[in-house]
Amino acid sequence: MDVAAPPAKILGMEQSRRSFLAGVAVASQEWFRYQDPSTEFDVRRLTSPEHESTFSPPPARCIDRRSRNLLFSAVSGEKWAPFQIDLSNGQIKPVATVEEYAPESLTFSSDDRAALFFSGSKLVSIQLHNQHRQEVAELREGWKHSGPLVSTEDGQSLFFVETQGGNSNIRRLRQPKGSPETAVEVRGAVTGLTPNPKRAMLLWLNGAGELWVAAFDGAGQRRVETPAGRVLQALWSPDGQTLQYLLEPVETNQLIAIREQGLDSRADTLLAKTSQFVSFARNANSSVFVGASRSKASPNILLLLRATKREFTLCEHKAKDPALATPCFSANSQRIFFQSDRHGKMAIYMMNVEKLIEKTDS
Repeated sequence: MDVAAPPAKILGMEQSRRSFLAGVAVASQEWFRYQDPSTEFDVRRLTSPEHESTFSPPPARCIDRRSRNLLFSAVSGEKWAPFQIDLSNGQIKPVATVEEYAPESLTFSSDDRAALFFSGSKLVSIQLHNQHRQEVAELREGWKHSGPLVSTEDGQSLFFVETQGGNSNIRRLRQPKGSPETAVEVRGAVTGLTPNPKRAMLLWLNGAGELWVAAFDGAGQRRVETPAGRVLQALWSPDGQTLQYLLEPVETNQLIAIREQGLDSRADTLLAKTSQFVSFARNANSSVFVGASRSKASPNILLLLRATKREFTLCEHKAKDPALATPCFSANSQRIFFQSDRHGKMAIYMMNVEKLIEKTDS
């Protein structure tokens, strides 16, 4: 697959783990820093495990394009609320006080200036520099929202899912002003809704683990033919020409694999077998993947180099439900983030990987 950016590389795997630790900057005292027991790599826990904290994983954007700030949700008192953390010093500040806040919907706006989320039936935008609040859309009466908000890279459209009676509507809100319109009607559930970065196309999964695509207006809706098994997660490649997906095979003795299929050619190929990844993400040019293993013997966060199909263990996640670890990269590929309840309640963790992965364009 051709990509615009030069491929990143995992650098210096032969160097000692302690050498890697020596190159990591000292974290703010507000963060809890520890050495992973299996690799001795430095890990930072960004939020306290005394209360629940979580971020919205891709396709939502919890990290800004400059890789400087992270949006997350945490229980404040007895209610969930949105927060922002400065990744340079660990400073945490509230985004807003919200009634009927839906934490799974939190995401940055396409220009990183606002936080977007659902508050009850209202789709709300909060400007991060002055907390100015604006209600930009509303759910239809009798409908509920499901899953994250996802924006196109050009900021011209915002997508979300409404559900009613077990069926789903993919809704499109044209920016900066417009009213939501139904793009695609789907029987059953919709998860992982993701707009193509270069073309007016959408992908999503249904409740049976089948992968589907359609145009922004619903035209050309079709199921993507994949090998026997269940698709756990799917992403677009950076150039929008292929679908990259995590396939759990029918045979229980087979490994979960990352596969790729051309959007137009429909040619399907194996990228790599994994150490039982249950969730994954790519870096900005798709040369490196990060995954969370569901292996009970090795509940790890791992890097997988596409060119060599080689895996490299970063740390343990030890999440009770490995699917909730949801690792992801910062926009510049210099940090990875994941979630775990290994120390108590769900908390957010970060690792610097600049010694392992080349920087990509943000």
